[in-house]
Amino acid sequence: MKKGLIVIAMLILCVAGASNDTAADNGMINVKAYGAVGDGKTDDTTAIKKALYYGKNRTVYFPEGTYLITDTVTVKMNTEVYGENAVIKAAAPGDTMFRIYGENIHIHDLTIDGGRTFLRGMTMMNGTSNLTVKDVELTRFSQPDDSPLSTSTPIAIRVEGGVQEVLFEGLTIQDVFAKNISSNVGWNHKVARGILISPALSTQPVSRNITIQHSLISDIGPKDDGDGIVVQGFQDDVHVTIQHNTFERNHKRAIKIQSPGVIVAHNQIHNSFYQDNVYDTYKETNEYDMWSAISVYEDNVEITENTIDGIGRYSAAIDIAGGNNVRVSGNTIANREASPASDVIRINKGYDGTSSFTNISIQDNSLRNGRYGINVVAGVEQLTLSGNTYDGVERLASSGIEAK
Repeated sequence: MKKGLIVIAMLILCVAGASNDTAADNGMINVKAYGAVGDGKTDDTTAIKKALYYGKNRTVYFPEGTYLITDTVTVKMNTEVYGENAVIKAAAPGDTMFRIYGENIHIHDLTIDGGRTFLRGMTMMNGTSNLTVKDVELTRFSQPDDSPLSTSTPIAIRVEGGVQEVLFEGLTIQDVFAKNISSNVGWNHKVARGILISPALSTQPVSRNITIQHSLISDIGPKDDGDGIVVQGFQDDVHVTIQHNTFERNHKRAIKIQSPGVIVAHNQIHNSFYQDNVYDTYKETNEYDMWSAISVYEDNVEITENTIDGIGRYSAAIDIAGGNNVRVSGNTIANREASPASDVIRINKGYDGTSSFTNISIQDNSLRNGRYGINVVAGVEQLTLSGNTYDGVERLASSGIEAK
């Protein structure tokens, strides 16, 4: 009799093993098989961590539901992660919801909700390559209250140094807002980023070949320093392409470039503010509603065929405050109305005090409503201004510069 029971038990184990083997054979792991509930009430952190651990080299699937997490979960090499009407939502204060590390990772069709209590949605670590993030919504990131993170910078997507070959496509990034001054890095104002591409340590290598396209980036604030996309901190060309995106309600800028080698093309940038966007930690002048649509501080930048408009005024819609070998061509740029404090394009002195640049070309742009169509404050060798059209500007260009 005992022998018969043992045989039956072995058969049961074999059947169970066959089921697990089938899951391994077809490469699919369902997070619910590891205990995730997805009812919006249960803490699914441990179950999701386990599924992602065993999901390396496979596909991890989130069925429809809301999955609460209270800690960072990590996606590693050769892994696909996706869902079907699945929301991963923060249920406690934390640093980053998804940590990405490794090669050949594909994440798509998920909503990642920080609940305004997690600081960041995704962090791509040094050493990550061949990464695709597609059709993902990242929303509601801010500084946790009563936490050491309360003075850190909220970011939907953080790309550190040493990250290569990345495609971000079809993203919706919205509601990233700094409540507190970012004093942990020595800044005395409030800082938030939709996407930040920047080394976490000075020793990290350059990140390269990153494309951000067909995405919506909105509600990044406040006006102190709330920017949609920021590329900064690298000395070598990054080969970052920002194209075919829509920017709305980015309180200070849509795009800030402080690393060389960036292309900004075919984007729609909308100034959504009119006398209702104010500084929290700077003296408010009420002279402009956004600082700029695009700020350039580095070399080898192309800004082509973008549409920049809105209901409000920019200090300068395109603000070139540093950088050699900069080309601005084929853009349609307009302030809401002409203003004594608003330029359409400005070439300014660098933030580091540099007052002379070389090889800046501004050609074939439509420039409307501003004090100057092109205000050249810094000295520029090899400055080309040609083929631009002007409407509603007090002067085509600043004193001593001939606009053609």
